[in-house]
Amino acid sequence: MKTPRLLSLVALLAAALPASAQFESARLHPDNVMPAYPPSLQTAGITRGYAIAAVSIDTEGKVQDTMILAHTNARLAEVTRKALGEWRFIPARLDGTPVPVQTELKIEFSLEGAVITSNLLNHFFFDHMEGAGDMALNTAMCPARRLDRPPQLVAGDAPRYAEGAKKDGVRGRVQVHFYIDERGEVRFACAEPAGHPYLLEQAVQAVRRWKFDPPTSRGRPVMVAAVQEFDFGDGNR
Repeated sequence: MKTPRLLSLVALLAAALPASAQFESARLHPDNVMPAYPPSLQTAGITRGYAIAAVSIDTEGKVQDTMILAHTNARLAEVTRKALGEWRFIPARLDGTPVPVQTELKIEFSLEGAVITSNLLNHFFFDHMEGAGDMALNTAMCPARRLDRPPQLVAGDAPRYAEGAKKDGVRGRVQVHFYIDERGEVRFACAEPAGHPYLLEQAVQAVRRWKFDPPTSRGRPVMVAAVQEFDFGDGNR
């Protein structure tokens, strides 16, 4: 199987599902407590803002991983991260079976309270939500043009590709979208759904085991978003 170089630094895309599949999205458990507006911001005259977070939810509705992607104030990011760590979800289901999911949530804050205003189906970096003043957006991602060098893979293998699958004509290309954090760890890997389920699973499982040199910008560790394409079968015929 051909494993190309890391293609580009792009946004994470939420996976769609085939039209024939009956999918129920994960839902917030009614007992979850929304994060409170920090009194220190009110004292400083800041009365609104928001935070955007990536969330990984398992088949029991437990939060397995969270990551703040952007915020208008560091205190809002802090209270969002703390709240998400204590939340529970009603699990997502595919054809009635609980399935793990990953999503991005935007939580808006005001003096009246916090609300989830959207589940982001496309990565917010393409949504032009930079804002100004109190609503100026602080992003956790470093743009590709500001990196000292492209991410360098230091550990991990290509996806497994069973000989039997190849003989059975299971071929195609798979794109896996993921984050590389400041430690060089892969976070929130998921595949675009256009492909055979076996290939999608093998590609995602392989990427989750990858390790990179921590990406840096001006010598400082940063977080980036990336995509890797794999060619199963067709490229080696």
